[in-house]
Formats: sequence, C-alpha cells, structure tokens
Amino acid sequence: MSEGFDPASKVRTLDELIDIAQDARREGRTVVWTNGCFEILHAGHIEFLMKAARLADVFIVGVNSDASVAALKGTGRPLTALEERTLVLSAVECIDYLAVFDEPTCERILETLRPEVYAKGMHHLHGGIHDGERRIVERSGGCIALIAGDPAMSTENIVARIRGGN
Repeated sequence: MSEGFDPASKVRTLDELIDIAQDARREGRTVVWTNGCFEILHAGHIEFLMKAARLADVFIVGVNSDASVAALKGTGRPLTALEERTLVLSAVECIDYLAVFDEPTCERILETLRPEVYAKGMHHLHGGIHDGERRIVERSGGCIALIAGDPAMSTENIVARIRGGN
C-alpha cells in the first residue's frame, strides 16, 4: 500500500458530507452523487465513475452497507464485505468522498445533501429510477444524469461467467 494512503480518509459521515456540500454550493461548485453496491469493482464501474466525476466539482459515492446489499440482492450477498468495498473505492482517484448507508434506497441522503446531479447508469432508464429518489432530486432543483455504459460489463455478468466457467 502506498505510504501515507489512508483508505478510510474518503469515508465520511452524513453530517460531514452536509458541511462539505454546503461549502461547495457557497463556492459555486457542483455536487454530484451516485450510489451502488460495488461488490466486485470492475471496468464498467470505473467507466461509469469516471464519466460521473466529470460532471462534478465534488463527487460523492454512496455505498450500500452489507445488510442493505443482502436485502437488495438476497442470500449469499454481498460478495465482498463493506470494508473491502470501501477500501477499493477509496483508491479510485476520481471519487472525492464515500458515504455508507443502510437503507435500500438513498432517499434520506438525497433529501439531506440535495446534490445538483444524481448520476445513474443508463440501465436505470428501462428499469426505472426509484420514484422517491427522482422526486427528491427534482424537488430540490437537481437533475438526474443517465450515463451510458457497456451493458455486458456488470457484476451479474461477471458472476455468471465465473460460475459458467466462460
């Protein structure tokens, strides 16, 4: 590990992020939020994160807690523990801050942080963006940025290839 690198340095509490977002707004900077489980960080994630970060002056990534991933994905999930997921994400240069949350959606955080941009993968176009999240972002004057990526690059596809041996 690189000397001086503190993997926990990007993980912040919601209260800390509120102050960071307020300071950024006062300075005319754009806060962008995205979130996910990030069980196996792969090229699709990195491509998405880099594109989302280009929209931001301050880029905050929410990470579902282990309990939240299990509730969303089912038995045997998450594939990797929260500590591992935040360690790997902390090393991604384009991410400014990380926030861990226990809820199945990030409505409470969106309501509190009021990011100017909520970045989501294009696959949410067909599956829909959670109505509560969408309403909160729009009500606070923000927008949702749908970011295109290669649909073949997904955790589910990687797991299927591993299990299938392909």
